[in-house]
Amino acid sequence: MTLEQFGKELQDARQEKNISLMDISIETRISVKFLEAIEQGQFHLLPQTYIRAFLREYASFIGIDNDEIMKRYALARGESAHAQPGIPVDQHAVSAVAQNRSAILTQRQRQAVIAGLAALAFVLVLLLAHIGKKHEPITRETEVPFDKVVRETEAASIPQTPAAAPQTTTDSVPGVPQKTDSLQLEMVTTDSVWINLLIDNHIAEDHLYGPNKHRRWTARNQFIITMGNAGGATFTLNGKDLGALGKRGAVVRHTVITEALLHQ
Repeated sequence: MTLEQFGKELQDARQEKNISLMDISIETRISVKFLEAIEQGQFHLLPQTYIRAFLREYASFIGIDNDEIMKRYALARGESAHAQPGIPVDQHAVSAVAQNRSAILTQRQRQAVIAGLAALAFVLVLLLAHIGKKHEPITRETEVPFDKVVRETEAASIPQTPAAAPQTTTDSVPGVPQKTDSLQLEMVTTDSVWINLLIDNHIAEDHLYGPNKHRRWTARNQFIITMGNAGGATFTLNGKDLGALGKRGAVVRHTVITEALLHQ
């Protein structure tokens, strides 16, 4: 089975139940263009971080077992990436080769491998702890697991932008000089992220960015950020490195960034 055949099976199952792509999009908040890519087997067009989440939402809506759809996706991906057409992969043979290789290791070699893995795990723990301290977010709300809020962080087909809030009293008082946009916030993504940005309480942006993207915003007083996969991007404020606002796969809510950070 190829990815194209896998997508065609999903399309047939959906059409048998007389469900449209728009029906799925409205309910799951997955954009129609991503749903079309799934049914065409063009998974390279999707944000790689969210492919499995998209498939689970799709399967649940049209009544397909989640475990079954993930098994079939893994099978299709493995055959399209590694197997030649018409040549089935003998899983029993692969398992037998792995067992034979394992049997070759002596008891002393196994102990050495286990000790090496333990040492590597310890080094990784220290490294992650060091990175976590270096990039500790300045101000943020409690993080929650991304899988609990996947619908909030997936690409919305109809982005909901908050209504513009009224200007502050200072902006409207005659004779009071208005503050210019002195804050410049820059973001560089290393993975797919969803971000909702509120600028000075009245300009909002709601968007999904892929990896290796660069974005810049300006404000007079503050930025308020809510984002999914918070570890997938780093920020700088007027050239000062703020690091990531959270962990990979986590959501941070209402992180406030102001000029005060420049003096810390």
